Amino acid sequence: MHWGELLNGLVLVTLAASVAALPQFQPENNSAPSHPPQKMCGNDDRVILEGTPWLVANSLYGAAAMVGSACTYFDKVESPAGGIPRVVWRSTTAIQNIKSTDNICKGYANVGLISNLQTPISSISSVPATYDWTRTSSTVFKGNICFDFILSNSKGDFTSTSAQEIMIWFEWEGGQLPIGWDNGPAATIDNLFGTSWKIYEDINTGNGMTVHSMLPDTQYSGRFAGDLKDAFEALVRLGRFLSGAYVNVGNAG
Repeated sequence: MHWGELLNGLVLVTLAASVAALPQFQPENNSAPSHPPQKMCGNDDRVILEGTPWLVANSLYGAAAMVGSACTYFDKVESPAGGIPRVVWRSTTAIQNIKSTDNICKGYANVGLISNLQTPISSISSVPATYDWTRTSSTVFKGNICFDFILSNSKGDFTSTSAQEIMIWFEWEGGQLPIGWDNGPAATIDNLFGTSWKIYEDINTGNGMTVHSMLPDTQYSGRFAGDLKDAFEALVRLGRFLSGAYVNVGNAG
């Protein structure tokens, strides 16, 4: 989850996600590895979940503009009966609303892939993903729920201006808007994951990287399930990426 700001109060978001590139993670004996719960409140605090392809992180890249606190809690890795293991984590924020910084994103509570990456789109058979979330708050909140990927024609590149970011938004509120919103939609995708999507594009002035933000015409409410390879292929058809582009970073938050 990306945090903007909130009026004085507390927001709790509980999230559970599973995302896998090729090959898909399958634990031994179909049981989830055991990891102790972790609380993370520092900038870029993270826990690597040994035996899985994931980590959970409290990425406070906008901490310099933040007054208040934001913490991420890893709860567990669970294995639904007959299903794909998934990560359960939470985020709490208590950030003051300051007018001069209310459009600066403060941070990103996320679960990220640490394996199954640096693979070309054309070599990925599927990216099965589920994402469930709930939110409770005592005040107005600014933020969004999304998947986030960085692709490049160069294997392993996720920092240069040649790399490009894909953000797949599911739910947002409090005036949270994507990079490129003021330019209007650059393209549309019809009938993807059961709805149509508008794509907003522009340069992230912080790192020089082009960002493609996909926003559904109908927001999701608490759950997404689908094959994210379909989104990659849709962007290839639009000419945003080559089929040989490498998926170098993937996370959900």
